[in-house]
Amino acid sequence: MRTVISASRRTDIPAFYMRWFENRVREGYVDVRNPVVRERFYRVSLRPEDTHTIVLWSKNYRPFLDSDLSHSKEYRWYFNFSLVDCPEWEPGVPPLEDRLKQVEEICERWQPQQINWRFDPIVFWDGGKQNNLGTFERIADFMAGRGITRCTFSFVTWYNKVKKRIVERHMNFYDPPLQEKLAILEPLSRMAMEREIQMESCCDDALLKVEGIIRGSCVNGAILSETGGGAMFLGADTSQRRTCGCTKSADIGGYQMSCPHDASIVTRNPSFPKRVNR
Repeated sequence: MRTVISASRRTDIPAFYMRWFENRVREGYVDVRNPVVRERFYRVSLRPEDTHTIVLWSKNYRPFLDSDLSHSKEYRWYFNFSLVDCPEWEPGVPPLEDRLKQVEEICERWQPQQINWRFDPIVFWDGGKQNNLGTFERIADFMAGRGITRCTFSFVTWYNKVKKRIVERHMNFYDPPLQEKLAILEPLSRMAMEREIQMESCCDDALLKVEGIIRGSCVNGAILSETGGGAMFLGADTSQRRTCGCTKSADIGGYQMSCPHDASIVTRNPSFPKRVNR
């Protein structure tokens, strides 16, 4: 069976590492650092005959859309587009209007079924007084108008590195209790259902209590097969969290590859990551 490539959960390759990515595709392979045993590497083939689909993850697809690789007929693409509007948290992300234009361009060049809208993450701060939900309905209207029918979401996970950023910005994060999260999701789910968009919870089965929400799978083998990729291995990705619904894929990103959507470091705009093959 050919391999599904994930590019990447670990960093934003389409936005910041396109030159590196194009070089690796040209060479036909990438050596990936083991995220647990860092001194070890494993090789992933990127040859067209070995690749089922390349699943891209990004908040800004402009560098990819402007690249020569995007015009390749040898690869099948799937787009996980993380699309929220929250400049307070990610001032380095392009304006919402620019990103909606990217969605439109993707739909013109590929099928709407090859796009998964990720409203991710849902964030509350200042003790719960502020959040990034204000543009959900507008984005949902736009997506529905382009034939996009999936929306994967999650509430922010407060990792230590995230908490550190909050302290640096003097922002008071807020993690709603479960019942409050369910109440928050009910109107969002109704909006989605009215627009024939399926809302999918990423790695949190407790949220499936809300009508219209199912378990998410950002890498969905059945969809990748249906959109022209053909037969593939449909087993679960055991390297992810237990509640993850994704099909197995090979992630070619690395945690050492910075993801500079924050304005304080976005000007670095690296062309390829350190300590991996160029």
